[in-house]
Amino acid sequence: MRLHRTFLIAAVAGTSLVMAGCWGDDDEEEITPVPPVVVTEVPASAGVSTAALVSFILALALNDETSEPLTIGSTFAAPADDTAEPTVL
Repeated sequence: MRLHRTFLIAAVAGTSLVMAGCWGDDDEEEITPVPPVVVTEVPASAGVSTAALVSFILALALNDETSEPLTIGSTFAAPADDTAEPTVL
């Protein structure tokens, strides 16, 4: 019986110490949200291959109706790979 009481006291003391270490984190730093990167031009890296172009298109926000239309720079060349399998959109 004495062993059970000692074990119970040790368990309560241990739990109290563990919980005390998790309590009160007052030194929180404010996290400043990072604004999303606004894409206004199709990058030249998207023209390297068909897969790169498709991955660029899939990475664009689908429901964003407030952004400006994308422009195509003078250095962009669309990939001419007709041998690859179609990519599911």
